[in-house]
Amino acid sequence: MLKRAVLPLALGLPLLLGACGPVASLLSSTDGEKGPLQFGPLAVGQTWTLSGVVDSRNVVTTVKIPDLVNVQGKFASYSARDEYTGFDDNRAGFAVATYDPDRRNAEFRWVGDAGAASFDKVVYTCKLDNLAGNPLIGTLTYTRNGKAVANGTCEANLSSQS
Repeated sequence: MLKRAVLPLALGLPLLLGACGPVASLLSSTDGEKGPLQFGPLAVGQTWTLSGVVDSRNVVTTVKIPDLVNVQGKFASYSARDEYTGFDDNRAGFAVATYDPDRRNAEFRWVGDAGAASFDKVVYTCKLDNLAGNPLIGTLTYTRNGKAVANGTCEANLSSQS
């Protein structure tokens, strides 16, 4: 008789314990948990504001960091495929942030607006070699159709972090 009572309990116990998992995770303490994934100055959930002057014009954009993935030894906010597609499709406003741990520099690249009547591919690159200070100051390069047109200065400010 005891065997008949123990067998259903033994078979049902894993199901009961599995059902407690979500409750246990909600009740667990968050002390000691790591923050968002971060490499250099870049962290998942950040939004950066980039501004600069190049070729006698003011340039401003925001760059969001939805993820950080390893792309050829650098940590980037998008995969190599997404980056290629964004720049190849010439999507105005598409932006990628990268951090190179070997060189200890960061770079923000984005597709600029070439104007409604133009099919030119405009890309801006803000390269930051010194990652100390606030704002971060670097070199802004303006590229049109794959050729560097002009250089200027840029600054990167952390706008928000979620």
